[in-house]
Amino acid sequence: MYSNIVIPLAFDEDHNPDAALNIARALAAPGARVTLLHVMADVPGFAISYMPEGYASDLKRTLQGELDKLAADFENGAGVIRQGHAANEILDMAAEIGADCIVIASHRPGYGDYLIGSTAARVVRHAPCSVMVMR
Repeated sequence: MYSNIVIPLAFDEDHNPDAALNIARALAAPGARVTLLHVMADVPGFAISYMPEGYASDLKRTLQGELDKLAADFENGAGVIRQGHAANEILDMAAEIGADCIVIASHRPGYGDYLIGSTAARVVRHAPCSVMVMR
């Protein structure tokens, strides 16, 4: 059983958070701290001028609401949004809070993953704790 779990979540149509949340429930010790993490990628400078005013703050507020709703299902759940490169932010968060487990989804690798590697692969390779990878 784990006492401090990080669950990175992507909010797109290809990722359903239910499996990761259920695995975390099964792995969590009573009273475990569970951090749901979403990493927002940096918007390239050339694209930011095409975004409507307030887009980033509205998106962040909406995502935080979703994370908070999902985190409320855990006794000590919290939702966190970070900005940057997904693998780096996941690893930094795990180290900062002293996580003892990361529950992360993976996908079938595409061509780009063979060249630069997937986020899940980088997390597994460099994690300071146990990692449960779901397919």
